[in-house]
Amino acid sequence: MTKRGSNDRKAKARRLAKARGIRITEAHGLLIREKNRNDPPSSGAPAGEAAATGVAHELRIHRTAADGTVEVLDGDAAAHAVWWDSTGALTAGCRCGWVNPHAGPRFPDLPAPYGVEPNEQKHWRWYQVVAWAEHAGDAEGEPPSAEFVQDPSVTVNDVTVQVIFDLRLLLHHAQDDREAVSAIYEAVETLLRTARVRVAHERARGSGRQADGQPDQGEASASEEIPASLDVLLRRTDSGRSGGYWELLAVEFAAAELRRLVLHERSALGADRADVPV
Repeated sequence: MTKRGSNDRKAKARRLAKARGIRITEAHGLLIREKNRNDPPSSGAPAGEAAATGVAHELRIHRTAADGTVEVLDGDAAAHAVWWDSTGALTAGCRCGWVNPHAGPRFPDLPAPYGVEPNEQKHWRWYQVVAWAEHAGDAEGEPPSAEFVQDPSVTVNDVTVQVIFDLRLLLHHAQDDREAVSAIYEAVETLLRTARVRVAHERARGSGRQADGQPDQGEASASEEIPASLDVLLRRTDSGRSGGYWELLAVEFAAAELRRLVLHERSALGADRADVPV
């Protein structure tokens, strides 16, 4: 990718981040995915070169071939590999030289009925982008997730997206401690199911209870092990008056899919499960 092309994308990412109220690196990841979903990688794209000025934190992918050799992909070729490569031997990196130190989960070898990729595989692909976005955001001084979601101007839907991004980062340790990571996802499922049912009951009665800004006692104990953004989502939906049912359901489904990804399992419903926002 040329320096000019990279700067153009960064400008678009800044506009998208401002319009949607998301972090710049996340907006950058969305643009990368959209541009390369249907386009083949550019055959002339440079790979493995040192970062040019102003392009210090571009997505880089390290792809390991069957013979053990590692191929370094930058720019469009890197993005195309993230969304289309089915070998699973990919590691997120950055043009500044950073390489994800975590093994992460194995690529889920799951069937794709009717040509639809299972959500477990989508989460695996997004993990590669989110791992890079976390590094790039820290390097460029962007506010951490826990600070970003505290802004009252951030919508409940955008908080939901951020929660799912944060849950994916738990995949750092998916191969190191499968039991602990899967247990956290299971706790999130239970937590969200309880909150969702309560919101549904309050909506059915036609009036939401006044929220005190704190989750229930059972929620508080579970929240010690889960991202701070989930506590914010629970508080934002606690009154039952600001909607929240579908947002809670989306995170609940995402946690279930991530748990199955860690355990290398497949839902009986497979691709018929509802998609998450990102």
